[in-house]
Amino acid sequence: MQKESSKEWPLNDAFGICRQTILPVYRQPTFDSALVTQFLFGECYQILGLTSDREWFKVYHEDTGMGGWVWAKLIKEITKEEYQDFLNQDFQVVTSPIAAIEYLGTNLYLLPGSRLHFSEMELFNWQDHIGFTGNYRPHAVKASREELLEIALRYLNAPFQAGGRSIFGLDEELGFALIYGISGYSWVSGKIPGKSVEPDKVVPGDLFIFRDLEIQESHFGIFLGGEEILWMDNKMKISDLDEWEEFLRNNKSEKVVFDARSIVS
Repeated sequence: MQKESSKEWPLNDAFGICRQTILPVYRQPTFDSALVTQFLFGECYQILGLTSDREWFKVYHEDTGMGGWVWAKLIKEITKEEYQDFLNQDFQVVTSPIAAIEYLGTNLYLLPGSRLHFSEMELFNWQDHIGFTGNYRPHAVKASREELLEIALRYLNAPFQAGGRSIFGLDEELGFALIYGISGYSWVSGKIPGKSVEPDKVVPGDLFIFRDLEIQESHFGIFLGGEEILWMDNKMKISDLDEWEEFLRNNKSEKVVFDARSIVS
């Protein structure tokens, strides 16, 4: 039954998988709407509804807690059983800045965070039938602090893009969540993992968070050690802690909160 208050039709037990390099997800079912997030190759999602003209599907990514609208021609549906298997079975996560799969005589390029599934019901078994160029790591194995920093530094100089999840355009919160996600640590939107630590006890790999409670805006940084931090100021950059603190001091709000969190176990 169609919702009376909108032109959206609900769907039950419908699921999809990203089968391209990047799948854009919009706030509204139109191309001139804001970009909410991007799904990467191999990421699965729930399909919650569609527009009455069947041109757009409403989707939700359970792992990150993000969702929005995807153009119908980019949807690749899978069954509920396949969706559950993809989520519950181990998979490999691409770590190379750019990787490639040779498939049917062409290259499909993959970005960090893309998923490679080893299921027999996979749409194609990339291990046996196609060539893969690049590096990957098992998602089930949590990265060490050293490996986390290596992953994080691959995003150095990535430009800011609202909703972006790639080296070519990176949303600040989504970007840091992606770095920890590639490293095996879950970060659902609005629920930052780990535990708070005293600022004088932070070690490389810990996360700094500065929240402006008045405008509901947060800034993030990964402590690299040696008084250096990886953070975003129009692009992902490295600077000393004094420069980052100076950037924060320019904030006019009187309601701010600082938090240092240890996420890497």
